[in-house]
Amino acid sequence: MSGPRAWLARAVTAAEHALDRRIGAALRNRSDWAATVVPYHGHGTSTLVRVRARVVVRRRRSLRRGGPAATLLTGLSHYLSAEVAGEPVTVRVADQEWRGHSDAEGYVDATLQVSDLFPGWHDVTFRLAEPGEPSTEVAGRVLVVDPEARLGLVSDMDDTIIHTGLTRLREAVRTTLLVAEEERVPIAGAAELYAALVVGDGGRAPVFYVSTGAWNLHSVLERFLIRHRFPTGPMVMTDWGPGGRWLFREGSVDFKSRTIIALMAEHPRLRWVLVGDSGQHDPEAYAAVVRARPGRVHAVYIREVLPQSPLRGHHVRTLAAELERLGTPMLLIGDSAAAAEHAHGLGLLDAAQVDDVRRGVAAG
Repeated sequence: MSGPRAWLARAVTAAEHALDRRIGAALRNRSDWAATVVPYHGHGTSTLVRVRARVVVRRRRSLRRGGPAATLLTGLSHYLSAEVAGEPVTVRVADQEWRGHSDAEGYVDATLQVSDLFPGWHDVTFRLAEPGEPSTEVAGRVLVVDPEARLGLVSDMDDTIIHTGLTRLREAVRTTLLVAEEERVPIAGAAELYAALVVGDGGRAPVFYVSTGAWNLHSVLERFLIRHRFPTGPMVMTDWGPGGRWLFREGSVDFKSRTIIALMAEHPRLRWVLVGDSGQHDPEAYAAVVRARPGRVHAVYIREVLPQSPLRGHHVRTLAAELERLGTPMLLIGDSAAAAEHAHGLGLLDAAQVDDVRRGVAAG
């Protein structure tokens, strides 16, 4: 973005930050509101980890009500946050500490050098210590990827593991705002497919959920993954709102391809399976990754979202043919069983696991 649009993005961003500061200051003066940390799952290696969080102002006690109106208010609240900029934050992982401040949108993005952490999940402590106020500590987690892992899995979320209907605006709005989180429906067989791929690598394969959904939804989606038995993994999401180069959020293709390429650099021994859907821009993002890093992707699985225009279908098939020439299969799949059968052919999982996925599809 350049010229007048870039100027407009910067102006809107500055206005948003000024408004956020006023709202945050007003809420913190109320006895029933306080600053806290919303932790996000971090990830890294045995010697270097990256953890993220956000400092926001929230009610000390949530207001619990039932009924459709409460569901609507809860849905809206996920997109409305009173973030706190410039807040002093201390992050601790094992015996290492990072000290810094939340950025203009309230985010904390800390990289820590650590000493030979064992593979698996580790505790993270976030501490706020505003002068004159008692400190606030919040626990998070960080995944240390097993150095013996050979497979990495990247998955989109909306319409890839959870029915959202992003290609149909009315359905997407209804699902997001009017459907209680406990009632949201997973894609049949997706959890079984991901579990099978993890087990196929001896239980070591990390799963990263890369989505252009808002960071505000992290807690909701984390509970969804647990509720429907998806492998737990770090989520990498986006900040919705004006930024230095955009008015709404970073473009899907740029964000996803950049994020996945960074994960590949962080874990150079892994080869990857990328899973998405045809409804948005997953095929374009994953194709960009394959072009940039040939030989690093076992397969791309694209769930076909219907209805789909003939032009869109033709474009996705053209991308698939291009990737095939580059040596990476991109399959348009009707269900998770088709992906499992193909992955079995690549030696990524065994026949019994394919049967597990088929049962998951049938049960859905």
